[in-house]
Order: sequence, then structure tokens, then C-alpha cells
Amino acid sequence: MEIPINEKYRLSSDEYQWIVQKRRTRKGKLDWTNLEYHSRLDSAVRSLGELMVRRSKANTLVDALKEVETIATTLSQALTPHIEGLDRLKKMTAK
Repeated sequence: MEIPINEKYRLSSDEYQWIVQKRRTRKGKLDWTNLEYHSRLDSAVRSLGELMVRRSKANTLVDALKEVETIATTLSQALTPHIEGLDRLKKMTAK
């Protein structure tokens, strides 16, 4: 399974673990490199969030807190299931 988070990061899994991956260019081609391994999804998400904050360009506490909010929103949106046709169904049942 692969869960895209943004253009830089994604979560991947196999039968044993969750993997935090970062996009890179290798020999002129886009590729993914494994950064961390976790036994649980919540641990991988938490770690990725912390990694994204640490790698942000925030220089002050206020900037870091803004980054935390932005990153939390990004992770939340990426991990929210999107079901095709759900919006249409919601509109139909709202009438």
C-alpha cells in the first residue's frame, strides 16, 4: 500500500511494517528512498509529522507552530478516505 502525503513524502507498507519514504531523483529519474520503519501506522504518521516540522524552514516558535498546523492539515487530508461518488451521494441525500 502507498499513501501519498505530498510531493515530497509518502507512507508505504508491506506485510510487516509501515515505511516513511521521501522522493528523490536518482540517475535522472524520480525514485523513493526509505527513511524510517514502524510497526504501527499511527507511529509512522506521528514520526513523519515530526520530521516535516524539523525539516521546515521555521526559525521561531511562532513559525514552528504555524508549520505544525499546516502539517497536521496535510496529514489529515492525506489520510482521509476519498470515496468516488461520495460527494454526489451526499448531495442526493441532502435534498
